[in-house]
Amino acid sequence: MIHPMKQRIFILIGMLLAIASHSQTLPPKQLSLAQAMQTAIEKRYDIQANKLDVDIAVNKIGKAKNEWLPTIKADGEVRYNAQLQTMILDGFNNNGGKERIEVGTTNFTTLSMDLSQNIYKPGLKADIHIAEVEKKAEQEKATEKENTIRMQVAEAYLNVLLKQQQLLLIKENTQRYKEYLDVASERKRLGTILETDLLKAQTDLENAKLTEKESAQNYELSMNALRHQMNMKDDIPLALTDSLAILISTHQQAEYPTSMQERPELKQLVFLKEANDLKIKKESYKWTPTLSLTGNYTTLYQAADFKYTASLWTPYNYIGVKASLPITELLRTNTNKKEFQLKASQLDMQYKQKQQDLNYEVSRNQTELWNAADNIQLAEKSLALSRTLHQNQLNNYKHGTVTYSSILDAAATINTAEQNYIKAVYNYLLAYYNFKKLSGFEVSNHH
Repeated sequence: MIHPMKQRIFILIGMLLAIASHSQTLPPKQLSLAQAMQTAIEKRYDIQANKLDVDIAVNKIGKAKNEWLPTIKADGEVRYNAQLQTMILDGFNNNGGKERIEVGTTNFTTLSMDLSQNIYKPGLKADIHIAEVEKKAEQEKATEKENTIRMQVAEAYLNVLLKQQQLLLIKENTQRYKEYLDVASERKRLGTILETDLLKAQTDLENAKLTEKESAQNYELSMNALRHQMNMKDDIPLALTDSLAILISTHQQAEYPTSMQERPELKQLVFLKEANDLKIKKESYKWTPTLSLTGNYTTLYQAADFKYTASLWTPYNYIGVKASLPITELLRTNTNKKEFQLKASQLDMQYKQKQQDLNYEVSRNQTELWNAADNIQLAEKSLALSRTLHQNQLNNYKHGTVTYSSILDAAATINTAEQNYIKAVYNYLLAYYNFKKLSGFEVSNHH
């Protein structure tokens, strides 16, 4: 009879095995390239951190607006006078001498409420506008980073498709070498080739199997890299719904209207320059005094005891208008302006250089797109010719009219042509998405 503890252990092991078996049979997650990009935007921590930068900028706007709120302060003080202040009155006694009088009470308690409300504060509206413009700059910065992440996902996704297609071609190549070995074995049986040719065919098949294994490993590594870009666990099975063939058929070469002025790289520099200009103007406002409404209500308790009876509390209050001018800050105005003016020149040069960089990027990507399209056409012709050549040489080898080295040359030719073709397609799609990044991934597919 099984011990109850052992029985529970067996049940637990059975449940774990069932869960593991279920997890292994889970259907793979269907994932298009667009879905992969969106998954990365939703899951990556750096994207979430960038969005928090925008939230922080929004909070700065609220902090600047809060400066309009009145400042209210409540104070309470209990003072025990161990020794009262002595006042000397000259000539007030009957003899015309000095008289000493103690002033005050042992208990001096105050309860007060102070109010200060800004009526006019120079630079406060500028602070609000600066915070609003800096928020826009942070939004453009976040958009730029999102576009960069989308491009990284596109590269990783296309790399998986490339490695997948390469693996399929290498498997086909392995099948060819199996066919070569079958032909060599038959010809060896008939005595039409030497033993060394058969050994060569066997060795080539083993090398092809090793290449296939390495290609499969590279494919898995590329899939893990894609998961990493999307912050997905390595044990989640994926099924990519897009393929090189599908993408090349739906992403035909076209002239895409790209407005450089709308690029987030440039817009954030524009907003930073606008914020910097506001800071220069703010320095001029410091020569204007701050006006504020002030008010106070205080009630005093003065007595020799601490009984705090209502009759001994004596209140007083006042209201007024206060003007203040920060003299020390005025001495720093010129140096502050100089700093912001230098920053303005720096931002202007950065903007011009970024324009140059983006214009070059557009020109380079357009050229890469044209070149890749031409390379696909050439690769297609080469592939068709190499397949015809390989089939002819294979037939000749079966009939014994050509040597084994001849069929190997034909195999190498078709293998090179196939690799060149899929690389040309990959390069075209990479150039396409690089060009699409220039438009913020908002360009629709051209069929």
